[in-house]
Amino acid sequence: MTTPRSRGAVPSGRASRSSGRQTRSALLRAATDLFLEHGESVPLSEICSRAGAHPNQVTYYFGSKERLFVEVACAAVLRAGRHAEESALGADTVRGYTRTLVSTLLGPDAPSVRLFVAAMLLASRRPGLDELITEALTTLHAAGEQALIRTLESRGWVLRAGVDVEARAFWSAIFGLAIQKAATEDRFGYSLEDAVTVVFTHLQIPESVLDSALN
Repeated sequence: MTTPRSRGAVPSGRASRSSGRQTRSALLRAATDLFLEHGESVPLSEICSRAGAHPNQVTYYFGSKERLFVEVACAAVLRAGRHAEESALGADTVRGYTRTLVSTLLGPDAPSVRLFVAAMLLASRRPGLDELITEALTTLHAAGEQALIRTLESRGWVLRAGVDVEARAFWSAIFGLAIQKAATEDRFGYSLEDAVTVVFTHLQIPESVLDSALN
């Protein structure tokens, strides 16, 4: 004889899925905070302790600590890209717009950019992680086409290559500067203005375009 389910009761399967999502989210939050602060060397036990989870749950939800790291890094760099775009919205000129993008990515959002660079290097050594990196790069490049390259093109910049290639060139310059800055720390030698100039030169943006007004 079956007993009618009481009104408002949650099926055990649904409760289990909800609990699983909460555990996965808690692991992502804890890992994001710790990886951004300490890099990929953070012990798995410390991540689990902060998330209130167990190491076998990392394996269950992410496959490995390395895949968790790459997923965190991909999400972090995408947030950094969006933050840079939002910060640049108030610029009056193309120069100001581009300068704000660069200064944000190499300033307050530099830890996220460095984390993604480390994830790219990790993925080059560990098979099976590259699809996460490829997906994140595709999103970054697509956003870059809209946020910077098409803006420059609309102001009279003559593209050397396709819009997608120029967007990749922008991010390649950012990643290169981030690697140098991470490796040399206080001996980096580049001021913010130097870094901005490097990106301008890398993209070959003429002065006439840089000084044009934005609507």
